[in-house]
Amino acid sequence: MSFAPLGRYGHRGALKKAAFVFLLGAMAFHPPLRAKESEPASAQILLHNGKIYTATGWQTAITIADGRISGIGDARMAKKWVKKAAKVIDLKGKTVLPGLYDMHVHPVLQAKGDEGRCRVPQDADAKKLLGLVSNCVKAAKPGEWVTGGQWQASLLEGTPITAATLDAVSPDNPLMLFDVSGHSVWANSRALKEAGITDTTPNPEGGIIERDSSGKPTGILRETASRLVLAKIPPQPLDKTEQNLAQILDILAGHGLVGFLEAMAFRDDLEVYSRLADREILKHRVQACIAYSAAGEYNKELDATLAARASYARPNFNTNCIKVFADGVPTESHTGAMLARYQAGQPNAPERGLLLFDPVRMAANVTIWDKQGISVMFHAAGDWAVRASLDAIAAARQANGMKGPIHQVAHSTFVDPADLPRFKALNTSLEFSPYLWDPQPINDDITKAVGSPRIDRVWPIKDGFAADALVIAGSDWAVVPTPNPWIGIETAVTRRNPGGGERSFGLGQAITLRQAIDMFTIHAAKRMGIEKDAGSIAIGKYADLVILDQNPFDIPVTEIHKIQPVETWIGGNAVFVRKER
Repeated sequence: MSFAPLGRYGHRGALKKAAFVFLLGAMAFHPPLRAKESEPASAQILLHNGKIYTATGWQTAITIADGRISGIGDARMAKKWVKKAAKVIDLKGKTVLPGLYDMHVHPVLQAKGDEGRCRVPQDADAKKLLGLVSNCVKAAKPGEWVTGGQWQASLLEGTPITAATLDAVSPDNPLMLFDVSGHSVWANSRALKEAGITDTTPNPEGGIIERDSSGKPTGILRETASRLVLAKIPPQPLDKTEQNLAQILDILAGHGLVGFLEAMAFRDDLEVYSRLADREILKHRVQACIAYSAAGEYNKELDATLAARASYARPNFNTNCIKVFADGVPTESHTGAMLARYQAGQPNAPERGLLLFDPVRMAANVTIWDKQGISVMFHAAGDWAVRASLDAIAAARQANGMKGPIHQVAHSTFVDPADLPRFKALNTSLEFSPYLWDPQPINDDITKAVGSPRIDRVWPIKDGFAADALVIAGSDWAVVPTPNPWIGIETAVTRRNPGGGERSFGLGQAITLRQAIDMFTIHAAKRMGIEKDAGSIAIGKYADLVILDQNPFDIPVTEIHKIQPVETWIGGNAVFVRKER
């Protein structure tokens, strides 16, 4: 039997309330386009007097007709076009970039409330965490489930991560908290009882019930073992999910995102997206990856959902994708699948982690899906998981040829150098999680567990570009407080915390600003299969734009995270306009 873990390299992250309010080196300039190459047929909208980052270099004016770029030129051309324009917008020197894409994000997970309502900052120590959780318990009804997160093992040293610790603040309410990765949960005794977990409960396939020296469950559940508790938590009504997702779409637009990849969707999630598209609330360009598993358990509705996927598809909503989990996370839990042994971690943790599918069966699955034109997105944090995912894709390419869809290996925290050339050879995208590139608590756990010298090549983005791979970026929000891509762009270049600092993480894998922009724009569009229509500012492409308050090429790289989109356009329409303060 093949299976998958709880399934997020941190989708259980802390979404702070502030997130709901809403790189990079010099780039060579190219000569302007000749007028005959950029003459609009019938300019309806003219944007001029700006700094516009086009596919062929910087320009000052563009025209838009029927939702697409119809002209690109300089001030001289703008004077000519203004006579025909139905609407003229003076950019007043502002910068315009192509709209950005988040190629690994979980809006519907957040909208469904699966992150829980009791939110704890990622950097909370034991005192702060327990204090906040205690307040959540006091606000709950007697016997009501209290869920949330996050907790970080490295910040709780000296405090037992056990059911008894949570019992002290929640003796009567079942309580469950996700860690920062979303691949482990911490439950109190009441929650363990509700889930039927006792001393004799065996580890489920692909999961670990942590136990003390006497064999008693400690309250920590890894990977698929989390499902034992999660299955007991009441679900949210569909209408509420739809309402929440609509608000989240506004947030994403406010960060300059014009499209994204919904990284794990079930049939009811596809329905929510299609309903929002029919109401013209969903304007983003979205691909949804249907879950191969449900919190570590095989998705029993997978076949039926795949068969019905076309009924949920819309012009801007693509349902031809499947999400598969190859492993967990390379922290103290040792659930990320590594080629070599871990150096430190929990006493009963597996030496090389967990590979969460049978390679032979997965090769057969991917071959079938590939032939049907379905992209496969693998969660693969460890280098063993990355290799196993590429092996499955290789089997599909050998059977079906190279004309199938572009597949995706997500996270890629560790990649063996020998596997890097395979991404281009197999027409497979190499995805990294930009908001984890800078020093933060979860990376301390990864460093301790994996050790040197492997940690020096963590998130090998530079090596990916050197191998001419299709390198893309995905936030994996909500493991981080915000899906703000400007944080990811800055830290891809600095490999330090936003704003800089003494500490770095994988500094040798830092990339250039232009490479970082490409990850979030044209590379993402290529992965989505829409690069002929999107991903750059070029004549004939969609007018998907973001107007910025600052030019990332003109400011210190450590200031990029402060960039504020002024407007975000999709298909020639402004879907976000920042209010003046």
